Amino acid sequence: MEKLERNLIDNILESEVKLGRARTPVTFYYPESSLNELLDCDSDGLSMAIAEFRRNANNHLGNVVIEELSKEKGRYMIKIPIEGLDWVHQNFKPSDFMKDFICNIRKTDNTLENISELFYRYSLDVEIKKINEDEWAFSFRDEEIDPYVYHIEQGIFGLEYHRFTKESYKEMSTERKGSEEDDYKK
Repeated sequence: MEKLERNLIDNILESEVKLGRARTPVTFYYPESSLNELLDCDSDGLSMAIAEFRRNANNHLGNVVIEELSKEKGRYMIKIPIEGLDWVHQNFKPSDFMKDFICNIRKTDNTLENISELFYRYSLDVEIKKINEDEWAFSFRDEEIDPYVYHIEQGIFGLEYHRFTKESYKEMSTERKGSEEDDYKK
């Protein structure tokens, strides 16, 4: 299975767990760098890789629309039609971890420590990076359990998270660290 297809399936399953099964097309947004990573291409080969992905995915995800946003260069919209959502629903189920994570992240009294305990229930081989007092990054070393990095923030309204591929998170962290160093140098 291609990395982009796996990522879309995981996003659809996550959406089903959070919001229920969609009966309308679902749209996701990706920066160009993420599409390059997930399609194993560079910017010059992106349009060809998108066309090939659409041809290959058509048999099960349906007529997937992938377009660069005209007002936001470098940002792409991916729209999955209902037949693609139905195919995912019939052939894939969210992992126990995903269901447990989404159920627990929503609890109003939850803490970053509680989420840490949740990860350790699924594996003792967990990477946890404390970014600051209110932000942590969690991931499993065994990508069969879950291949993503969960960047979780403790805010006044509870916990919020963003899920990234490990490569995207590493790239974002490097860029963030570079900008913090630039700010420090000023």
